[in-house]
Amino acid sequence: MRYRYLLADNDNTLMDFNAAEKKSLQGALGHFSKPFSEEIFQVYHHINDLLWKALERGETTQAELKIERFAQLCRHYGWSDIDAKDLAVVFQDNLSTHADLLPGAMHLLQTVHGRMKIALVSNGVSATQRGRLSVCEFTHLLDAIVISEEIGVSKPNPLMVEKALEMLGCTDKREAVFLGDSHSADVAAAWNAGVDSIWLTRHGKGQSDKATYIVESLEEAEALLLQ
Repeated sequence: MRYRYLLADNDNTLMDFNAAEKKSLQGALGHFSKPFSEEIFQVYHHINDLLWKALERGETTQAELKIERFAQLCRHYGWSDIDAKDLAVVFQDNLSTHADLLPGAMHLLQTVHGRMKIALVSNGVSATQRGRLSVCEFTHLLDAIVISEEIGVSKPNPLMVEKALEMLGCTDKREAVFLGDSHSADVAAAWNAGVDSIWLTRHGKGQSDKATYIVESLEEAEALLLQ
């Protein structure tokens, strides 16, 4: 095997964040007697995605993001009777209980465990990620967990990668590779830190001058790691 250390993103790389997000939003809106539909979810998803991209650019903070996404959603639908902070709390509580895995995630981690040291490197909210990891079936396979809210910076900041390598005991970056689905966060963080990357696209191979490898499935990533 070429690599001894695997750094892996969590949401939509290992865990099915879209499914967890939908369930959690439905439960949170129901708590405040508000309707839920695919349209409402897509509006929220769009707002949330734009704010996470702004976070990657350093234009907002996670503390602001956690509230602002719900403030914008409430304004969009005219829900003036809901406090965005209260909605954010209920949503986060719901989300922390969902740890649905994507196909191939458990098999990949079980296969490389013992051959590689594994670090989870996430831009997620600390309470949410820790809660989900507490009920997740693969947590015992991890050698290190790096969460942006706990570190004080977010991917693509290379400090996220540097911290993971330090926790794994990796002193040679050539022995490490980063697996993630986000080009702007995961691939960019690896590139900024001087580490190889595997970009998981799932919807057809994209083009990149930064990703070392591009794969369409975790099965393909697993085969690559075992080479």
